[in-house]
Amino acid sequence: MSLRAYEFWELFDEGVVVIKGLPGAGKTLLAARAASRFKSAAWFTFYETADRLRKYLKAVNIEPPAHIFDLVSMKNEHVIQFIADRVLELKPEFVVVDGINALAERGERELIHAIFYHGISRERPVVLVKEGVKITPADYLADVIIEVEHKILETGAAMRYAKVLKARGRYVPYESLPYIISDRGPTVILPRPDARELPSERLTTGFPELDRATGGGIPRGSIVAVVGPSHGLASKLMVVMASALARAGFKVFYHHHKSVMTFVKLAEAARIDWRAPKITWYYHPVIEHRGAAWWLNNAFKMSEEKYDAHVVDQSEQILSVAGIDVLCEIPDLYRSQLTYPTVLFFVFNSYDAWRGVVKRFGPLMDYVLIFRKDRVTVYVPDRPLPVEVEVKYEVRARESASSLTAR
Repeated sequence: MSLRAYEFWELFDEGVVVIKGLPGAGKTLLAARAASRFKSAAWFTFYETADRLRKYLKAVNIEPPAHIFDLVSMKNEHVIQFIADRVLELKPEFVVVDGINALAERGERELIHAIFYHGISRERPVVLVKEGVKITPADYLADVIIEVEHKILETGAAMRYAKVLKARGRYVPYESLPYIISDRGPTVILPRPDARELPSERLTTGFPELDRATGGGIPRGSIVAVVGPSHGLASKLMVVMASALARAGFKVFYHHHKSVMTFVKLAEAARIDWRAPKITWYYHPVIEHRGAAWWLNNAFKMSEEKYDAHVVDQSEQILSVAGIDVLCEIPDLYRSQLTYPTVLFFVFNSYDAWRGVVKRFGPLMDYVLIFRKDRVTVYVPDRPLPVEVEVKYEVRARESASSLTAR
């Protein structure tokens, strides 16, 4: 069965769903994202006013529910009847109760069992948002339980996960999914299928023999690691590749982490037009890579602006700031969010950094190019053994000369 045998948001299409977790994990936003799929949703909250909730959701580009009711000042004995009356009156397509544990356990059991489980949820989905991870009557009566976890790693990077703990009557192929909150709203990253078919069109590397070694260039939609020594050979050759892509008519987004790119001097000496209009040079301070939100927004940008290649230079710096967990989220994030077949290049100017991540990060790559002095080792998906290609790269005074000769 394919990993896409069901979609995450389909879990919210029927029955009673409990979203639980500690404060600040993103429970309310997850519920609001599910509610935004319906034109008529009723939202009951124990925590904030309708105006504050609307302002909060609009700030992250989520359309607020059609009906919002503030239960903060209402006594517990009146809450159950109030919710039932409003639902019967409005007949919404979707119901959210944010802060179910504001009720005593007896009231929680009565509300869920008598009103939702045997009544309201038969006609529409009901989501109950609960603070904390303690097991209460809501967990026993729910059809689906999703726990949202917010982690701060040793590097300072923040990561969130949506864990599917229970899904009554459904096949759930995974339990934990990366969960990203950005200014485009909350996004749950679904894993890619085990096998995916890449587009037949390929992008040139700028080196004829390397193109032949990869079967005619890099297929659109691929994810590629380019590895070299600490003096920056991989970055220098990536500038050559980016220039070749631009000359071939492809649109390139070159993402780097040095305010002054010293390797551009090589491009200028080689008479390579690194100012080509098809290349966008983007400086991004590496310290800002403490989470995956930027990558999510950039995946949308790549699709919306139809970039053919995204080069992530100095990936070893991202690794040092964000850590391996964040780095490993990025390939699946791109694969799940891209609607345009952009090639993603990760450039490592450190053999040690690559050796440190190869067991976890390497299998996420479609192609790996490892440069060592006068040769490159090419790992391709359709060959059991790598191909070695001899590199002959020289810079002339008046023209660029770069060539690869197969060994």
